[in-house]
Amino acid sequence: MKSKKYFILLLLLCLYFTSQAQRNCGAMEHLELQLQQNPKLLNRMQNIEKATQKFIQNQEKVVTGVINIPVVVHVVYNNSSENLSASQIATQIAVLNEDFRRLNSDANNDWPQAADSEIEFCLATVNPQGNTTTGITRTSTSVTSFSTNDNVKFNSSGGRNAWPSQNYLNIWVCDLSGGLLGYAQFPGGPSSTDGVVVDYQYFGTNGTATPPFDLGRTTTHEVGHWLNLRHIWGDGPCSIDDFVSDTPKSDNPNYGCPLNHTSCGNLDMVANYMDYTDDSCMNLYTLGQKSRMRALFEPGGFRASLLNSPACGNSTPPTCTDGVQNGDETGIDCGGSTCPPCASCAGTEVMLTIVLDDYPEETSWELTDDSNNTIASGGTYGNLPNGSTVTETICLSDGCYDFTINDTYGDGICCAYGNGSYLLEDDSSNTLASGGSFAYSETTNFCLGSTPPPTCNDGIQNGDETGIDCGGSTCPPCSSACTNQLIDLSNFDSTGWGIWIDGGSDSRISIHDTNFSYSNPRCVRLRDNTNSSVITTQNLDLGNYEEVTIDFTFITKSFENGEDFWLQVSTNGGSTWQTLVAWVRGSDFNNNVREFETVIITGNFTTNTKFRFRCDAGDNGDRVYIDDVEINGCINSSTREIDESHINHQSEIIVDYDLTSEFISDIMLYPNPSVFESTLSFNSDIEQSLKINIYNGQGQVMKSIQNNSKLGINRIRLNTLELPEGLYFVELQTGAEKMIRKLLIIK
Repeated sequence: MKSKKYFILLLLLCLYFTSQAQRNCGAMEHLELQLQQNPKLLNRMQNIEKATQKFIQNQEKVVTGVINIPVVVHVVYNNSSENLSASQIATQIAVLNEDFRRLNSDANNDWPQAADSEIEFCLATVNPQGNTTTGITRTSTSVTSFSTNDNVKFNSSGGRNAWPSQNYLNIWVCDLSGGLLGYAQFPGGPSSTDGVVVDYQYFGTNGTATPPFDLGRTTTHEVGHWLNLRHIWGDGPCSIDDFVSDTPKSDNPNYGCPLNHTSCGNLDMVANYMDYTDDSCMNLYTLGQKSRMRALFEPGGFRASLLNSPACGNSTPPTCTDGVQNGDETGIDCGGSTCPPCASCAGTEVMLTIVLDDYPEETSWELTDDSNNTIASGGTYGNLPNGSTVTETICLSDGCYDFTINDTYGDGICCAYGNGSYLLEDDSSNTLASGGSFAYSETTNFCLGSTPPPTCNDGIQNGDETGIDCGGSTCPPCSSACTNQLIDLSNFDSTGWGIWIDGGSDSRISIHDTNFSYSNPRCVRLRDNTNSSVITTQNLDLGNYEEVTIDFTFITKSFENGEDFWLQVSTNGGSTWQTLVAWVRGSDFNNNVREFETVIITGNFTTNTKFRFRCDAGDNGDRVYIDDVEINGCINSSTREIDESHINHQSEIIVDYDLTSEFISDIMLYPNPSVFESTLSFNSDIEQSLKINIYNGQGQVMKSIQNNSKLGINRIRLNTLELPEGLYFVELQTGAEKMIRKLLIIK
């Protein structure tokens, strides 16, 4: 009886140690936690997946050859045994290089799809401040163990802050609780937590490395997640896939090394690094997994910035002679920790203040002069906590400048994911640029120093001129070859709706809100963001017109930052619509402030043209009041006189819409007319190569630009400074499709 109890005790001990030796990865648990905390993450991951699948299907490689990824290893230790030696860390980097390049000694030919991923890793030699480093940080902590809650990634919770993820792969090594070997963050998550965490007992091949996970494959597995690979069984039954076509489907993880195990009707790929088998059983990534990982480094890919990282000597760190305010300089090539002190500013000292949103790793900015030289720049700010405030002081000489702020995800810095904002002021606290609600980028032009007073021969419509160098109180009257005809004037009072059609429950002629009407007691009110938040004209016969001008006034109530309303056009009776202009709260208008707008549209009009206003607000309390909508048509658009006596704010946008594209929409060219520069803006449903030609009136190509479109909104700056005054045609060419916009250049 005693011997039987002894046997049972031995059996239980064997089962205990066997269960302790099973691989346990916390990547999916970590992902679920992040998705609960941040709903935006799912949308970001879906966009990354869309780009990945497009790359896999097309295989149009831009990035070729070996990709080199800089690594920083953060050793967070509670006792001396957890403080891994540099030699043990070096063995792990060696294993990563062997495994990802298929140079591992246990590689075999059992699976013909096994591949060299052409990805290598190096310990960083340059830290974020531009100084030399071993690529290893060491942090003593009072915390005895960590979990998947990311506490190991912050100084404030006993861990170590991440280095900027756009330049480094962060690997934290610590004591993980609950039998976890490691976990990783998938592409798309916040920069401040981006990287891989590995238990100190399963890192490298010597020292504390513990069988059966003592060959460094835990880190290989977790870095696979960081490069967008899922577990080989897809974390579900046979119907759930890992998004890779050449890995056999499986229904569960495999443990140990069951080489002949089958599931889902096929042999399991237990040798794949993304299964749960022992280190000695793993030996391959597949061609499909290679494509999935490398898609992240294609232009616009989530990890493409690593290709230009200076961390392993790939590019030049900031210097005190590069003519740009970078690093921690407080001026151009002066101030900060390494450059000489800045002299007092002989020009105008401007101060930039940026309040970051919840994704500081997406924000950057640039200040350029009128020759398009970069004067100062900053970001991204993935090394700063969410909501941090960044301040920069820049000394500028007299002249004109462009301030551009960028968001790599395309949702600005306000207001869905944090209340970010930016403000650029001069030394007299005058606002030069400000905002927060934009898409991928926003550019503001400003000038410093005195400018000459308006004259009647400077080639610019300024002062109180009503045309270019004509009209107003001092210049000769404007002459016009354009026959300007009134098509319709609606003040929604005596005429009611007039030519406009009521969109439904979210639009009405307002008779109660008289404070919001302009010339008469009534105006149109739009609210909410449904299909009924719209007013539309009847079919208009505009076939004889070359140019149509729409003037109107509006005022809003309770709009939140980023909410907007649009003016759209249809030339086929309402079957399809094109957005001409979008007015956005925070950048184009503020609540309770009356605005006056003029929109000029040129192109080939039809006999069934329609216009419509549409509102995109959050709820019924958000309202825009539109009044005095005047539509004029011009038979000959060579010249045109605009009466600006009632206009205190004007947006002038010239749009052609005579050609359409399957993948390109919402094309705008602004400012138009242009003096020095215009921006070609459009929305692209796919990434593709494109060509932009600028023709003069005789059909000669004056400028040609090669570029690539990205998914979503694209903005391409066109320098027109060297082009003489006149009418030009901007052609956007994608494959066999050509879209043309008129551009007027004045000097």
